[in-house]
Amino acid sequence: MPAIFHVDQAATFSMVMFLSSAPKMQFGTQQQDTAKDGTPKWEVQVVASFTQFGRTENEILKVGVLSHTDPAKPLNGMPQPVELAGFRVGVTPAEKRTDRNGNEKIMGGTAWYQADEIRPLSGVPTSRKAAASQEG
Repeated sequence: MPAIFHVDQAATFSMVMFLSSAPKMQFGTQQQDTAKDGTPKWEVQVVASFTQFGRTENEILKVGVLSHTDPAKPLNGMPQPVELAGFRVGVTPAEKRTDRNGNEKIMGGTAWYQADEIRPLSGVPTSRKAAASQEG
């Protein structure tokens, strides 16, 4: 089974709002983490609204983004509706592990989020008709 799922943002969320962006630090250090190719890692926080059981729910998501500059720079640091371009969800498989005391524990089984970039929604056409009207 695939461990990464690409998400249709418009079909999943009624709104995604940018909250903040910060460098993702290497575990236990004050140094920014990087991908294998040296691209810096960022953690972008957004609030995503969706409908579940007929009610609107809001969830804060921490979305990983690889970028040589702060991915929130085009947003001027302002909370606003955004598109998570190339948005995907991964799931860390659950597995049994034994701790140092010999007790079995279930580890993993959690979701993580990534996007290629964060775009202001005001610059993203919502339909082909809207795109055509912006072109001419």
